[in-house]
Amino acid sequence: MAEMEVPVLCYWNGRIEYGSNGVYYDRSTPRMIKVKRKTELSILLDQLYLLTGLDIDDRRSKVRIFGRFPSVVQQQSMLQFLLLPVVNDSSLETMLEVPSKHPSIKNVELYLEVKSDGVVESAACSPLLANPGCSSKRQRMDIPVKLEKVNSNGWIEDEEGVDIGNGGDADMTDKNLGSDAVAQVVNLTEDNNISLKDLNQDSSSGVSKPCLSSLWLDDRDLRVGLCFKDGDELKKAVDWCCFKGQRSCVMREAEKDEYRFDCARWKCKWTLEAATMEKHGLIEIINYTGPHTCSCANEPQDSYMEFEADEFERVIRIHPTQSFTELKKWYIEKIGYDLETSEVRIAKNEAIKRVFGDCDQSFEDFPKLMAALHSSNGLLVDWKYDLFPNPKFASFRGVFCAFSQSIEGFQHCRPLIIVDTKNLNCKYQLKLMIASAVDAADNFFLLAFAFTTEVSTDSWRWFLTGIREKVTQRKGLCLISSPHPDILAVINESGSQWQEPWAYHRFCLRHLLSRFSGIFRDYYLEDLVKQAGSTSQKEEFDFYMKDIEKKNLEARKWLDQFPQNQWALAHDNGRRYGIMEIETTSLFVDFNVSHLDNHVLTGYVLRLFDELRHSFDESLCRIRGNRKCGAVYAKPVTETLVKSRKASVTYDVMPLDNNAFQVTAPQENDEWIVQLSDCTCRCGEFQSCKFPCLHALAVCKMLKINPLQYVDDCYTLERHCKTYAATFSPVPELLAWPEAFGVPRLFPPVIPPSPPPPPTVSGKSQRKTTPKPTTKKS
Repeated sequence: MAEMEVPVLCYWNGRIEYGSNGVYYDRSTPRMIKVKRKTELSILLDQLYLLTGLDIDDRRSKVRIFGRFPSVVQQQSMLQFLLLPVVNDSSLETMLEVPSKHPSIKNVELYLEVKSDGVVESAACSPLLANPGCSSKRQRMDIPVKLEKVNSNGWIEDEEGVDIGNGGDADMTDKNLGSDAVAQVVNLTEDNNISLKDLNQDSSSGVSKPCLSSLWLDDRDLRVGLCFKDGDELKKAVDWCCFKGQRSCVMREAEKDEYRFDCARWKCKWTLEAATMEKHGLIEIINYTGPHTCSCANEPQDSYMEFEADEFERVIRIHPTQSFTELKKWYIEKIGYDLETSEVRIAKNEAIKRVFGDCDQSFEDFPKLMAALHSSNGLLVDWKYDLFPNPKFASFRGVFCAFSQSIEGFQHCRPLIIVDTKNLNCKYQLKLMIASAVDAADNFFLLAFAFTTEVSTDSWRWFLTGIREKVTQRKGLCLISSPHPDILAVINESGSQWQEPWAYHRFCLRHLLSRFSGIFRDYYLEDLVKQAGSTSQKEEFDFYMKDIEKKNLEARKWLDQFPQNQWALAHDNGRRYGIMEIETTSLFVDFNVSHLDNHVLTGYVLRLFDELRHSFDESLCRIRGNRKCGAVYAKPVTETLVKSRKASVTYDVMPLDNNAFQVTAPQENDEWIVQLSDCTCRCGEFQSCKFPCLHALAVCKMLKINPLQYVDDCYTLERHCKTYAATFSPVPELLAWPEAFGVPRLFPPVIPPSPPPPPTVSGKSQRKTTPKPTTKKS
C-alpha cells in the first residue's frame, strides 16, 4: 500500500502574526507540495530549497521551518494555533500528523525563513541574497533586523526573552539587534545564477510578468531597501501607494540614476529617495520619510487604470479567459482593493491588447483559441480561408461562431432574430456580423457572430446559412434586418429557409428610413414614413400613406416596392413582437462590443466571450431574485400592469356580438374593439406585443378574469430563467490550448490596394501634371 501523502502549504516573503486564534502568516501566497508522512527533514529541506529558488550548495544560507501547530483550549473547546519549530525528523513528523489527528484541518502549514550569516530573512522566490563583497555607487542605509532563537520550551523567543509563542511581539524583521545586521538586497551576481530577465519571469509558467516588482507586491508598502528593476517600476509602485492612501505625489528633478518623490502638498513631510546601486544594478530606496502628514486626501485618478492593467496582464498571460468575477477576487486578494466590474472590464481590455497585440501573430494563434473554446464550452465554428499553393497554409477570410449555451437558451426565447454588422477599427479592416435574439425582458441575447473581411452577398449567405444549420431550425422565425440588397438577394434565393412559412423577413424601420432619406432628403417626408411604420393601427397607416402620396408620388412608389408587412407594424400580424428598430449602438453596447476597436482577432473573441458569460451570470442572478419576490412575468408585462393600475383614465366597456367588447374613454372620440378569444384589439398593441393592452385589461377588469392568461409564454420568468440556465466551463490556460484540427496555418488576409487618389484640380498641381502648351515661331 502506498504511503499517504500530506498536502503542505509553504509560506514565505511575509511575516508571522498573531490573532484571536493564535499564530498565522500574513502578506504571502502559499505554494503547495505533497510530502509523505515519514519524510526526513533533510529530504524536505532539499524540496524547499528548490521551491524557494535557493542554492542547495550555498552553506552560508539555510531555511528555517516553523509549523502552525493546533492546541485545544479545553475551556472553550476550540483550537489555538502555536508556532512549532521544525528542527528534526521528530518535530517534522509531529506536524505531518496534524491532519490525521484533527479532521477539521486539511493542510499542514509551514512558515519558511532564511538564516544567513546571523541574519534572519524571509525566503524569496529567487536567490535574492546580499553579497557583502560588492561595491556600491552609494552608501546604503543598514536596516535593523530582529534575531530569534529557540528557548528550552521549543517556542520562539527573541534576544530579550520575550516568549513569542505566548503572545509576544511577532514582528520578525523590525527590531534592532546590532549594527552588523543588514537589510535584504537583490543580488544579480553570477554566484546567484540570476539575471534581470529571470527576475521578471514567472517561475511556474515562463511567462513574462508586468513591470511591477514582485518584491514590492509581496511587501505591499514602501520602505528603505526595496529594489526595482527600473525607474518606471519605481514610479508605478509610488503611484500605487499614493493611490491606496488617496494622495498625490510629484517627482522632482535629480541627478542621473537618482530619484526623489515628494507629496504634492508642500506642508506634508512625506518624501522618498532612490538611486541605482552598482552592487546589483537595480534602483533601491535609500531614504523614506512617511507616513503622510497632510490631512486632506485626493480622489483616485484615472491613471491608476494603467496599474490595474499591469496587474491583470500577469494573469491574462496565463489564463486569458479569467472572468470579471475571478479577476475581481484575485485583485482584492493580491492587492487588497475592491474594483467595480466596469473597472475590471476596462483594465482587462487593456491587458488583452498588450498580451495579444501582434496583429499578424494573432491569426496564427487564433485557431488554438477557437479549439480551446470548442473543447471546453462547445463553441461551434465554421472557417473561411483562401488556401495557398501549399494547402498547409491559408489566408484568413472569415469565421462563424456560436456558443452552445446561446443555442440552448434561444429555445426559450421568442422566435425572433436580429442581424446587423459593425466595421472594426483594426489593421485588416475586419467586419463583425452579429445575430441576436431578444429575451423576455426585451434585452438583446447574443446568438451567433462572425468575423469577415467583407460584407457581401456571399458573406450574408454564409452567415445566414450558418444560423440555420448550426444554431436553430425553428419554423416561423421572424428575421429583422436592414433592407440591404445583399440580404434581400440571399433571402429571395430559391430554396432559402428564410422564406415563408419557414421564416418571415422584416425590415428595421431605422435602416429603411436611412435609405429613404438618402434618396429623397426631405425631413417632413421622412417623419411621415416613420409615423406610418410605427403605428399599430391600420387606419392611421392608411392616413400617413395618403399624405406621403400627396407630398411626393415618387416617395410613395419607392415604398410600394416593399411589401407593407415587411416594414409597417400595422400589417405585421405580430411576427416582430412590436420591435421596429435595430438600434445598432444599443445592440453593440449591450454586449460591450462597441468598444472593440484596436483589438486583434483573438482579443475580439475573448471580449465577446467575457461579455456573454457576464450577461448570463448577471441575468440569471437578477431573474432568480425576481422569482423569489413572487414575480411571474418579465418586465414588459409587469410595467404594463403597473401602468394600468396607475392610469387616470377610466374606460367604459360595452359587450358586443361574437364575444367582442367596445372600449371607450369618457370625453374622447376614440373607441377600440377588443376580442379576447383572438387576443386582438383595434389599437394593434395586443396582437403586436402578445400581451394585453390597456383596453384589453379594462375588459378583463370588467369581467373579473385574470388577464395573465392572455400573455404569451415567452414573457414568463420560468422561460426567462431557462434562457440563461446554461453554464460556462473553465477554459484551459494559454499553454494548454489544443491545436485546431483540420485548419491550416492561417495568415492575415490580403488587404486590397487603396484606390488611386482623384486627380487634383488646384492650379499648382495642374501646372505639375499638365504640360504647358508650346507655340512655334513662324
